[in-house]
Amino acid sequence: MAFTKSRKSTDEYKRLIRSEENRTTTLLNVIVVLAVAAVAYTDWKVVANLSMGYLYVLPIALCALVNPLPITISLAVLCTFLEELFGPAPDIDLRIYRVILGLAGFLIVGFVVTLIARQRVRLAAEVRRQRDEYENDLVLASQVQRRVLPKPPIVPGLELAAGMQTARLLGGDYYDFFQIAPDIIDVVIADVSGKGAAASLLMPSLAVALRLRAGELSGPAAIIKDLDEVLQQITNPATFITIFYARFNTTLHTLEYACGGHNPPLLLCPSTGESLLLEEAGPIVGILPDAQYANTIIPIKPGDILALYTDGVTEQENTQGEQFSIDRLQRLLLSKAAEPAAAVITDITDSVSTFAGTMEQEDDLTIVVAKVL
Repeated sequence: MAFTKSRKSTDEYKRLIRSEENRTTTLLNVIVVLAVAAVAYTDWKVVANLSMGYLYVLPIALCALVNPLPITISLAVLCTFLEELFGPAPDIDLRIYRVILGLAGFLIVGFVVTLIARQRVRLAAEVRRQRDEYENDLVLASQVQRRVLPKPPIVPGLELAAGMQTARLLGGDYYDFFQIAPDIIDVVIADVSGKGAAASLLMPSLAVALRLRAGELSGPAAIIKDLDEVLQQITNPATFITIFYARFNTTLHTLEYACGGHNPPLLLCPSTGESLLLEEAGPIVGILPDAQYANTIIPIKPGDILALYTDGVTEQENTQGEQFSIDRLQRLLLSKAAEPAAAVITDITDSVSTFAGTMEQEDDLTIVVAKVL
């Protein structure tokens, strides 16, 4: 079962944008009123000066940025009236001339700024349209990505479950299952460098490469080595992958694994409370020209639990800057050992989310749990 991070819907996002725009418009209109009042008061009480009238241009221009043209015209008329009411009184002929000239100037400023504001609105609308198209593309891509992630197969002697919660619409984590034989199942988890769209583009190539070679090569180390060579051909050194590849043999009761720089999984024995970090590892995949990987084989017994995870689990921080950590994950797994594997996935995801509190999810969170029956 796969989980995806809950996000604000597009409609809610647009509502928040509109609300912010309305608050900004209200604030600017308050500033316009205060500015007009300040100029009028100064002209009336402080000094009656012809040049004071030119200061009305500023609130008129500000009004034109956020209001329709009729409102700006009304403000221009009001400012012309205030200029005549509180300004120095010239001769009647000069007064008519000044009123006409002042009103014309105010209207020209308001009209020009209104044109600029309309252009800004058109540009903002175009940006929003392109953003919506891009978001729709990401949503479709995320749906395709989720379909690539498989459902855990039903394997005698083994209970499997997996979950992924991406930090963004698209994620760079990956997990998969390959049925090699009736009693042999491969489990893989990987983390592509980076996150979001850039990391997600490599994930389908990773899935195809592994699925084509899983049944052909001799074991986890050979498969990772083959993947390393493929990646070096199709990517640059700035792009790399960490991977853990496990092969369960339910007849021989063994776990064979190889690791390419990935977080060491936890192998727990709930009956004794013991746990083991599978720390035998090779280099990160896709960087070194002649990387070498080795297989490690360990026995497993009924009741054992293997938990594979990405660093989005253990490195998630809370508001105090603490990380969720391997120790918390270990204690949680031991306390939930009696639950089905799918329920354990849900418990871990919820616990990490609760631990983070108001902190944003920093990285993709992926967990695979295998319980030996």
